[in-house]
Amino acid sequence: MKFSCALETSSERIRLVNVISPLIKAGYQLVSQRQESSGSGGNIIHVIARSIGAKTQADLIDDLSSIDGCTLFKLEIDEEDISSSAPVQTGEDEKTTLAAIGAQYPKITDIVSQYEASLPSDQRATALHQLGRKVGGGIYQRDYSLGSPLKMPTTISRELVPALKGFCKVKAKNNVVSLIKCPFCKSSDSNHSGCHFVIGYIEGFLASNPAIETVQVEETSCGAGSTNICEFTIG
Repeated sequence: MKFSCALETSSERIRLVNVISPLIKAGYQLVSQRQESSGSGGNIIHVIARSIGAKTQADLIDDLSSIDGCTLFKLEIDEEDISSSAPVQTGEDEKTTLAAIGAQYPKITDIVSQYEASLPSDQRATALHQLGRKVGGGIYQRDYSLGSPLKMPTTISRELVPALKGFCKVKAKNNVVSLIKCPFCKSSDSNHSGCHFVIGYIEGFLASNPAIETVQVEETSCGAGSTNICEFTIG
């Protein structure tokens, strides 16, 4: 079900990211979005999106009306699109996902899973890897780029492990990092793509360190459907 809507925020501090994050978590794939001033101290958020999975019009209205600080005043539903399949994920959808991740980090498991589910199966591994690299690189620049860059393996123990602990318990020995109860595959079987996000995250994080010339990450053990302990070897 594809729809377009407009919501007015009660304050200028409620911005685009405050609207798209709950929509993504509620099960919607965003097609486009923009923000403009309402002229009355708030913002007007325009969104075009489609539902993923079984959503009724009543569900849609409830989801839009429950966004904090927003009032729904325009909603148009494309009836012809209700039974159509979701399109291939685009760069704009990745930007939307990154914006949601930025707003809710490190509580991003549901956002990453939603992004994964919206992609054709043959594109998931590559797209999750690319997303992870951008997120990991961004976190290094935000939290660890000040001061003298650390070389490996020091940067793994002093920087990468603390960063990954935002998601779950982490153990590291030399160049091997293990995620205990990995949140990106805990409910998955062996066909999941979630750990490609972690591979990309580690690569992006370490590649942003100017003291590290090259980095390659391989998932040497995945716990999906069994131990839920995922092991990554850094080379």
